[in-house]
Amino acid sequence: MAERRLVPVTVPRWGLTMEDGVVQEWMVGEGEEVREREVLVTIETDKAVGEVESPASGRVARILALEGTAVRPGELLAEIEATE
Repeated sequence: MAERRLVPVTVPRWGLTMEDGVVQEWMVGEGEEVREREVLVTIETDKAVGEVESPASGRVARILALEGTAVRPGELLAEIEATE
């Protein structure tokens, strides 16, 4: 049987001056299957809108930052239940 583990999805730091961003849109919902590198969510910063990709294939176990929420680099957005 494959081992399951939770993989964190965090806000990347896009540039040295990035202080925060706002979650714009989730492309997936809790419980949905995702593939590694699939776009999960878009985040708007003061300079651009960036895409956050899944760090692993698996299932979205939890979404912690809802659309419209302000987030900071390194903050936990979601967890992927990955299968290895």
